Amino acid sequence: MSYQMFYQRISHWNFRRREECLTLLRWLAPRRGDRILDIGCGDGHYDALIAGFGAYVVGIDVHPERLAIAGSRNKNDRTEYHFADAERMGFGDASFDKAISLCVMEHLRNDQRVMEHVFRVLKPGGIFVFSADSLSNPELPPLERIRHKERYEVSNYYRIETIRPKLEAIGFELREVRYILTTPLTLSLVRFSWRLERLPRALKFIYLAGCLGLNTIGKIVSDISEHFAGRPESGLTLLVTAQKPLTTSRGAKCEK
Repeated sequence: MSYQMFYQRISHWNFRRREECLTLLRWLAPRRGDRILDIGCGDGHYDALIAGFGAYVVGIDVHPERLAIAGSRNKNDRTEYHFADAERMGFGDASFDKAISLCVMEHLRNDQRVMEHVFRVLKPGGIFVFSADSLSNPELPPLERIRHKERYEVSNYYRIETIRPKLEAIGFELREVRYILTTPLTLSLVRFSWRLERLPRALKFIYLAGCLGLNTIGKIVSDISEHFAGRPESGLTLLVTAQKPLTTSRGAKCEK
């Protein structure tokens, strides 16, 4: 198994992503007959889960190696994959019931244009669920945010007060939004996971052992901390559900 494939498989169990992804899948509420767009589908792991509910999933990504894994591992009669840039997606108007994007929006150069395309391709009443880096925890110093932005190629960080006007300017209605990974204790565990990711390939077994610890004991500790903290005003990640109104006369237009 290649190191990249090894890393991709482990990443699906990452404690800092499990609540994020499971919450978005619950908000997406896929059902039989839904046609769903996945922006930045990666290896298609979550598309296979969504398709298991009877939905048809169209995944797009700009990384050929990840699409190759998706096509070989997660392709079935209810999934399809395309090499496509989300800023120039060519799908027809009102061609999807729902759209999802996991851990991708923060990396986009022109997130506004992507949201405009999503609005265009959604049917009236369609929903768009996505997650994005926020790093709004008050314990994070500016220099750490800058280093994180450089290491993970982040273009934008998001807060509720910045994402709301963006979505509403396009025509979306914000339905649900919340932060996760909000406490100092959780932040310490996440910082440890970032250090693990910087380990050289030769130490991948140490990385594996550290991930197992974080994804079991660390996850339990983090969940307890989050449950009792009650800090909804900031967090490492922002989760969003927006809806295209059933009838609308506003919203930005964009060329396909």
